[in-house]
Amino acid sequence: MKISHLLSASLLLVTVLAGVISSFPGSEPAIDLRTLDEQYALAQNETGDLVVLWGGDALAQGAPTIAAWEARFPRIKLNLTVDVSKYHDSRVDREFQMSGSDGADVAFLQTLQDFDRWKRQGRLLPYKPATWDSIYPNVKDPDGAFVGAFLGQFGSMIYDQNLVNISQVPTTFNELLDPIWKDKLVLVYPHDDDAVAYLFSLIIGRYGWSWFESLTRQNVRWVRGTGTPAALLNAGNSTSALSFTTNLINSTHLAQGPTSDPHVMWPQTGAIFATSPRPESAKLFMNWIMSDEYQSTVVAASGLPFTRTGVNATVPGSNVWADQSVALTQFGKFEVNREIVEQWRFQFETTLGTAQGPSPLHLGI
Repeated sequence: MKISHLLSASLLLVTVLAGVISSFPGSEPAIDLRTLDEQYALAQNETGDLVVLWGGDALAQGAPTIAAWEARFPRIKLNLTVDVSKYHDSRVDREFQMSGSDGADVAFLQTLQDFDRWKRQGRLLPYKPATWDSIYPNVKDPDGAFVGAFLGQFGSMIYDQNLVNISQVPTTFNELLDPIWKDKLVLVYPHDDDAVAYLFSLIIGRYGWSWFESLTRQNVRWVRGTGTPAALLNAGNSTSALSFTTNLINSTHLAQGPTSDPHVMWPQTGAIFATSPRPESAKLFMNWIMSDEYQSTVVAASGLPFTRTGVNATVPGSNVWADQSVALTQFGKFEVNREIVEQWRFQFETTLGTAQGPSPLHLGI
């Protein structure tokens, strides 16, 4: 029994050390120039579902990727789970503490602070997809440990055209304090989502705490989940007419208005775990996500800006790389400073109380 336990412990140590060594700077791989079909053929030799953790707060956010994968690679079963990033990463860390495995092959998350930490801990498998050279440098790890697949964003004015005339749409956050917006705003609790918290910190930095206190007197409908405001606006069965903490969805009566104020964008970032039992399938997934094939269809259809050049498609706001009102790397710095994040969270909670309501994932949004 003791020998068996020693052997098991030794094997676990070898696995962990292999991951650590492969994550060290200087061990970065060459760019993978294989075709997707070549990778697909090799990946079929692996067994089990490809497990992907997909950061989000609405089940529908993973549906386009699942459908596109199943159509393109039907012989490799994809188990893609949508959940908020802060729950995905905590489960990954717990599993690693218990078993030495990360419990997944790939993760694409908003919690940018995780990736540098996981890299330092030797828990990521470096990989450079075929389109590596076309990916903007500030959204990828130079050693290939992780890469941003597309840009998430908040801060645009999303509104119901049936309730709001285009001439009324605010172009600054300060205009939301006008009495005409009382009872008409639906916003995400800023202390329930770090990107929304960062957006609010930018607004308060410009207009002061008096802006926030005045906003709370507008009888805002506070909700959980950044997909929830768009879903409620699209339903059109309430007085809610506008939000700046959600994204435009495919709808006949919702529209998006620009703002001259700073807003937040971040690269939704992905990596392969070093403990993945299906490394070839994981590499195929990463290469496909960053390929023209995926970017020009799934990402373009989402309306989110690209993190690379040369995509044969256009989306509104794709010139964000030249937009001085968007600091693309600042959210990552905010995320890493957990002390500052916690300070902002408690400030918002002091005024609004704890976030109320069920997870939007449980509502099926």
